Amino acid sequence: MSILKFACGTAAIAVLSLVIGAACGAGGPGPPTASPAPSPGLTAIASPTVRPTAVPEIAYIDQDNGDIWLMAADGTGKRNLSQGRCLGARGLEWSPEGDRIACITVNDRQTETRVLVFDLDGRPLLRLQHAGYFRSFFTWRAKFASLWAPDGRNLAYVVEEQVTPVLVIADATRGILTSIAGGQQPRWSADGGRLAYFKPPGDTLMLYDLASGQEKPLGEGLRPLAWVLADSVLLVAADYQEQELGDTQVTYEANLLDPATAQMTRVPELDNYTEFWLSPDRGMAVVSSPRGPGLGILNLSNLQFTPIVGSVIGFPSDFIPQSQLAFSPDGSQIYWADQGGWAPHATYKANIDGTGLTKIGEVPGWFVGFSPDLTRMLYFPSSGTPGGLWLANIDGSDARLLAEDASDAAWLPQPSLEERRPQ
Repeated sequence: MSILKFACGTAAIAVLSLVIGAACGAGGPGPPTASPAPSPGLTAIASPTVRPTAVPEIAYIDQDNGDIWLMAADGTGKRNLSQGRCLGARGLEWSPEGDRIACITVNDRQTETRVLVFDLDGRPLLRLQHAGYFRSFFTWRAKFASLWAPDGRNLAYVVEEQVTPVLVIADATRGILTSIAGGQQPRWSADGGRLAYFKPPGDTLMLYDLASGQEKPLGEGLRPLAWVLADSVLLVAADYQEQELGDTQVTYEANLLDPATAQMTRVPELDNYTEFWLSPDRGMAVVSSPRGPGLGILNLSNLQFTPIVGSVIGFPSDFIPQSQLAFSPDGSQIYWADQGGWAPHATYKANIDGTGLTKIGEVPGWFVGFSPDLTRMLYFPSSGTPGGLWLANIDGSDARLLAEDASDAAWLPQPSLEERRPQ
């Protein structure tokens, strides 16, 4: 999962705007516009070298020189993956298996976007270039707009070419598979075989099947939010509206949509940009509660809502960034850091049934993310401490400076290196 350092202020939030902004372009639904020729992707190469280690690993960007560094959390094994190729990077995103890492770069004039993929030895696997601006998926409220398909084979992202958004679907080593004019807000199914998105005019919800290369409409006035319940249902936003009232105000009605029958079921707990996080099996959602300044658990099968009593998030109380909540691997517990102003952030854990709320400690800075084993955390200090990327236990103890020159950072996801496929 991509984890970013989030800067304060409206300028940073504007850079990290949602893909589901106001629809652009014109023209009704139609067949996808296929790329006329293979993209400038590089030839696939051998599987990356396996480096067995039990120590979690961390990637970070040196924004000044465009380097992606990978190192173990104990400071050992530091190596340069990109060799200066990621200048202007907007963030990092690991493949689901952690065997590849992607960076997206945009030039200063925002007229050129490059998508680059490297393996763990720093060998380039893919390099794509677009004459347009990248519509960022690295946002507080877009966890399920992942660049990578869950099976790690393909990528999907949106670039704006001459004011028109274009949805690009690419093989992770071979290049572009197809480009869909007007496609926006891509959402991968859990098996990586389908992609939901919407197209103007009228917010037509579309479904693209990668095996057949065909797309079909699912309904009008709908935008996809996430696939849930074993890919049998889409969570969608209906009647999406934006009003300019100082800052942009967005409203919509959340629904569960059965793609096979077109039947929709209202989910008011997720209306109007309510923040949520899906459990590993996508059957439960942790919700930034609309019934009070805290968190709750929504069972997506029966829509039963259970508040986590006492889980006050702090200021601002309507959401916390996506990077500040994580599930245990078996989905039985959740860990999070509250917003709490800018710093410090208190860290908590609770059971998925809403019981067992426990305060763990505090993060003395701007929170980045929990390690995959939920024992450590990354953060950027807010004040009174030397800048750079810091590492600490999740209770805030044993804090130490990891890298002075870091900007964005991301934990290498599970599975661990020793669990990956052999050479």
